Amino acid sequence: MWYFSVSAVICSFINYNYKLQPLSGVYKLICPDCKKTYVGQTGSQLSTRYKEHKTAFHHNSNTSTFANDLIQEAHSFGLLNTIMQIVHCHRKGAHLNTIERFHIHTEFAANNHLNNPQTIFPNAIFNTLTKAHQS
Repeated sequence: MWYFSVSAVICSFINYNYKLQPLSGVYKLICPDCKKTYVGQTGSQLSTRYKEHKTAFHHNSNTSTFANDLIQEAHSFGLLNTIMQIVHCHRKGAHLNTIERFHIHTEFAANNHLNNPQTIFPNAIFNTLTKAHQS
């Protein structure tokens, strides 16, 4: 018999219904103009984190790397359902930190990232996994 956790079921439907937001997870924000990606994580609802990035964009605040990059490049800020993707739902902690770092590394390796390059470090395991996934 198969058992599914409530959060796993909710997360599987999240791309179809943004009203069912997990409490924490790794997400991607995709620039609507250049298609480069920012990877982040939150312990809040994902819609709340989206609003924080959007507020930083509208107020020209330094609280969002994503918003800062869009402002510097004179790019637009898209709607929640067009620029935000949920990568992985999980509670805050070391596991979620590793998942976030892996996805940042993957976007960095593809030269498709908007994350701060000073936060990206070489990782042989991530390199191996990225190469295996590309094959």
